[in-house]
Amino acid sequence: MELVRTYIVNDWELKIAFNEPDNAGVPSKPGQTLVVPGAAKYQINTLQLAADTIAQGESLKLSAQISGENIAFLFTEIYFKDQELDYYYGPLTQEHVRSTVEKEFNGLVHPVWDTEINLSLEIAPVIRVLTDGLNAAFAFMHPLEYAQEGCQLEGLFNKKDSGNANRARLKFDLDGEMTDKQIILEKRGRLMTHDLPIKSGDMFIPALHVLTTLNLGNPGKRPLQGISGTLTKLEDPFHWVDEAALPGDYLLGLVIEDFNGDQYHHYMPFMIVGE
Repeated sequence: MELVRTYIVNDWELKIAFNEPDNAGVPSKPGQTLVVPGAAKYQINTLQLAADTIAQGESLKLSAQISGENIAFLFTEIYFKDQELDYYYGPLTQEHVRSTVEKEFNGLVHPVWDTEINLSLEIAPVIRVLTDGLNAAFAFMHPLEYAQEGCQLEGLFNKKDSGNANRARLKFDLDGEMTDKQIILEKRGRLMTHDLPIKSGDMFIPALHVLTTLNLGNPGKRPLQGISGTLTKLEDPFHWVDEAALPGDYLLGLVIEDFNGDQYHHYMPFMIVGE
């Protein structure tokens, strides 16, 4: 069954829609554990917040101690809780954790992590909103490549009057302006990207992730997929703006990605209260 939720953020009407799982209350069966080269072997010794309740506009202070190997990247991410249902939506923000030691390989910068990692981070919860100048949608973005400034957002692209939807990826700078746009097509079992011209009347629907209790109990479980509202290309390009996070319950996640590209998510609850 499709579930549709509506939120008002600083006069923006923002929607979330997704298909509820039929087995939301059924735990997944454990499968055979395979150890492959590049898989992360780690232990989180400490993962805590200085305070689990903050006021709007305040930042979270996270400390973590991790020991292990085969850790390629670390991220932080934030999800907000549906106040009526047992779902979390996001990521409101997702950001790379920078390492003090880095190396360049094939033109890309990569972090170099010790077997003992100590983190002390400050994270500001915000809601990013994508707008066409008239309507708006949640912009639950992901970072670009490590050490690159900017963010990216996947979703569904509909060419005007075509009736067909294709995956698309929009890239933005940190001022909210669009810097690149690509359509994602599958050819012979491979995903290929091509430049995407966006003309007046074309539509874009941002994608989002939905967490359930199954995700929270299984660090490696993938989230559900959902969408936000439909935006239409008008006079100006799509752009995003930051809005204050709403009062309510949230999750702060620490994400560990190994050399195989597999990600493991560990979450802590916190609350934002109104001023």
